[in-house]
Amino acid sequence: MRKFFDYLSIFHLLVLSLAFRVVVNYFYGDSELANEWENIIHNKAISGIFGFYIAESEFIANPKLAEIGERVLPTIYMPPLYYYLIYLIKLVSLDIFKTSFLVIFFQICLSLVSIFIFFHILRNFVSKNFSIFITSIFAFFPVNILSSSQISSITLQIFLLLNFFFFLIEFLKKKKKIYLILFSFFSGLLILTRGEFFLFYFITIFYFFLFQKKNLKIIFLSLIITLFVISPYLKRNYSLFETFTLTKSFGYNLLKGNNANFKVEGDAVYVEKEFPRNKLKIKTNNFYEINLDNFYKKKAIENIKESPITYLKFYFIKVLSFLFIDLNSSYPGYYNFFHILPKILLSITSIIGAVISIRKKGFMQYLSLYYFANIFLFSIFFILPRYSLILLPVQLLLSIDVLKYLFRKLLN
Repeated sequence: MRKFFDYLSIFHLLVLSLAFRVVVNYFYGDSELANEWENIIHNKAISGIFGFYIAESEFIANPKLAEIGERVLPTIYMPPLYYYLIYLIKLVSLDIFKTSFLVIFFQICLSLVSIFIFFHILRNFVSKNFSIFITSIFAFFPVNILSSSQISSITLQIFLLLNFFFFLIEFLKKKKKIYLILFSFFSGLLILTRGEFFLFYFITIFYFFLFQKKNLKIIFLSLIITLFVISPYLKRNYSLFETFTLTKSFGYNLLKGNNANFKVEGDAVYVEKEFPRNKLKIKTNNFYEINLDNFYKKKAIENIKESPITYLKFYFIKVLSFLFIDLNSSYPGYYNFFHILPKILLSITSIIGAVISIRKKGFMQYLSLYYFANIFLFSIFFILPRYSLILLPVQLLLSIDVLKYLFRKLLN
């Protein structure tokens, strides 16, 4: 009976969350595929190849929508899961529904499932009523509501991350292999969504299974399953590019976030103006993106070496901007009260919670390390408003002790 009322409460929350998301999508949702998503899906439909660039001559390639007969260069720019998902939805739609509509519908469904999973994660640490309270913050956090209506992989990332945490906790509690298998499966999917998650996966493995448990069989099994999930894409990349690399965008992102204009959000215009692709004399073969990215990486490192102290200071500005506020943001609506205030308050509570938790052994200590590692890694490159959203469930979990203290004060 008690579980029934638990589910009844969360059901009401999910219904209200759905209503909010439908309304926000009506007014602010993306109505079309755009930018890189439109580009890569269109080019796949025309040529059978996932790619951004069209080879126009031996040394000239441009990102654009391909026409029949044009040569599309295969991409290794970013992990594939999200654009594979969009392409699958396009195939399923049979042109009856707009692809963008079905993608948004799917993301809203994922968002609701994420709320449900987050509630169950919280039940490991706090009471039912307090779990509902924190889940409500997660469900109605303004940027979280908006993100499910945008053509972006953030909603998918949050869904996969919450599954990753949920099955990790279940395995640590119950020691059943099925939870380890599912934890490793979702690890692989996360890596196929965000390439840098490979690093966080190894941090997790090291912390729980090597540092604490020292169980090499568990590590080996998890690695095998995770590699099995990502192996088809690794095989594809090796056959096309002769490398097992998941992505090749490090150089571009490093240069975009570390150049003479010093913009926290990065400056793509600087990259395009200073280093026009059509003048770089890079051959338009399968290795085009790899060679282009290596060129960008070289230039970014040269920038940093010329003025290391300046770029170090800028790095810490990006860290503070990630946590609190970018004073020079160009994003529409960035300085909206409903975006800035929740972001700053949650950053304060999560930092306090992380400092408290770092001294405890177990999941919360690991979560603190995961939190700080994300912040310091992202800040090497550039900071977009949506980047902090992937850490929303982490921030709320770390804020539990602080929120409980504030909750008690309010009740008193």
